[in-house]
Amino acid sequence: IRVAMDELDAVEEQMTMAEVQLETIEILIERTLLESVDGPTVASTGLSDEDRNIGDPSNTDRIDLQKQLFLQHPELKKDIALFSNLLDKLAASIDAINSQSDDEVKRRKKGLSTKIVYLMNELDRMMASLNLQMR
Repeated sequence: IRVAMDELDAVEEQMTMAEVQLETIEILIERTLLESVDGPTVASTGLSDEDRNIGDPSNTDRIDLQKQLFLQHPELKKDIALFSNLLDKLAASIDAINSQSDDEVKRRKKGLSTKIVYLMNELDRMMASLNLQMR
């Protein structure tokens, strides 16, 4: 049981780092959303008229926002992919821990699994708010 608790402690530490990573991603996205409301930034002025799809305002705003986000923060797609992979690995680590029929271990595993699902859902929500599809 002690080994299982130690493994859960290690996963919990990694979960704390994952929460910080998600906050960083969220801040970048929110900053870009705010800048899009305030007007064009230096990065968005580099878009061609073709990229802006002039004549279709609903499409223009979405495309501008996506391009602005990734022009200003080209590392973001990689960070999102790595973050998603980290959550998958943490979920697998939790599943691999043997609870040995101990209620406390089961409770902690359930709590950590719920937390991972929450983080995954938050990342999905952020991406949906920008209509982003990770390719």
